[in-house]
Amino acid sequence: MYRILIVDDEPLVQVGLKSMLQGMENIEVMGSAANGRDAYKMIENGHPDIVIADIKMPVMSGLELLEETNKHFGSVPAFIMLTAYEEFEMVRKALSFQAVDYLVKVELDKEQLGEAIRKAIARVNQVKKPVEKSREIAGQSADTVQLEELRQRFMLKLLHGEFTDEAALEHEASNVSMDFKFNRYIAAYAEIVPELEGNKLSNPTDKIITLYSSCLSMTREIVERYAPCYLVSNDTEHFTIIFFFTESTPVAESMNHIQEAVENAHTMINNYFNVSLKFGIGTAVSSPMNIHTTFEEAKAAEKETDKDASIRLFSHIVGANRRSGKDKLISAIQDYIDKNLNGKLQLNEIADAFGLSPAYLSVLFKKNTDVGFSEYVYTRKIEQAKKMLLSDDMKVYEVADALGFESAYYFSKVFKKVAGVSPREFIQAKTEG
Repeated sequence: MYRILIVDDEPLVQVGLKSMLQGMENIEVMGSAANGRDAYKMIENGHPDIVIADIKMPVMSGLELLEETNKHFGSVPAFIMLTAYEEFEMVRKALSFQAVDYLVKVELDKEQLGEAIRKAIARVNQVKKPVEKSREIAGQSADTVQLEELRQRFMLKLLHGEFTDEAALEHEASNVSMDFKFNRYIAAYAEIVPELEGNKLSNPTDKIITLYSSCLSMTREIVERYAPCYLVSNDTEHFTIIFFFTESTPVAESMNHIQEAVENAHTMINNYFNVSLKFGIGTAVSSPMNIHTTFEEAKAAEKETDKDASIRLFSHIVGANRRSGKDKLISAIQDYIDKNLNGKLQLNEIADAFGLSPAYLSVLFKKNTDVGFSEYVYTRKIEQAKKMLLSDDMKVYEVADALGFESAYYFSKVFKKVAGVSPREFIQAKTEG
């Protein structure tokens, strides 16, 4: 049973979250708080596994609560952050403090919350169970286990692009005794797929952690023969290998070594454990600050694997030119938005459709279009709404419903924010003009 603490200064939000969480398997709401200070006391005394907290609150904000909790208790409890709207800088800061996900309140539904809860549970299992297992099996000292956990946390921050400058990255790398003396990095992202027996997993749930640990150990032993690398545990079904090399080694040659390494791992894991591995391989980056880019590329490539091609290269999907590939990706996302203006078009939904993480899509979209994702979606919806209000003889509530808004009130609010006038004022001005 995973215990959850809800922290929000709006009583209606607390009630809504409790309602959405009701009926979710292995979930128990241990309580709620209206500010970060009260929540911290409850975390200190009650030790929840997961905290769902609003970023902005009186007395102590959710961001301050996350920072303080992370400092004293580590990455568990796992935090899911709530925002009133998409606040990129605050969200980036929350992710840098190890938040597992963030949700925009006006877009929140049970499916989105359930996905965030699954991520949080994976974090809890990742931190608690493997560490306990490694202590039991390997008989490692507490200091050694703790150092490995800190290195894993550091590498996860690298994968998600949470460092704002190289000085901070180098300082934390030094703290965990890791030296980035290389100048080429390539990520391989793997999914472990257990074999099915009559539509059921052949491995019982209580053996999944052991199976996962065994797959990681064997993969590490195999790939380290081909190139220097580091394995990162993402969750109980996925892991990432970061390969390091120098510019004196041609990228093409290194890529051949990496492909051979993962092909060997794929074959050996399947033979020994009766599970399949699917690999996506990103392109080379020259700085550890950009490791998150090759990681996201590897994830996108892994999404394109199938039973006939269990290893895919990102460069084969979008072409060798990364900028061209990103331009194509943004263009494809914009086309997707334009063709689905009648839907909610939530960040999580579109990120999943394109094989990206929501945080990476948010950063990528802002960087390449100079507008935030939500701002772009709402602008396109309001442009369409203007045409519908003038040419289709539709009522305001009908347009709101047709464009996927939850209510005519919220539609009018967004319309005025984008257009500067309410829908009725817009119609009246155009009619009189």
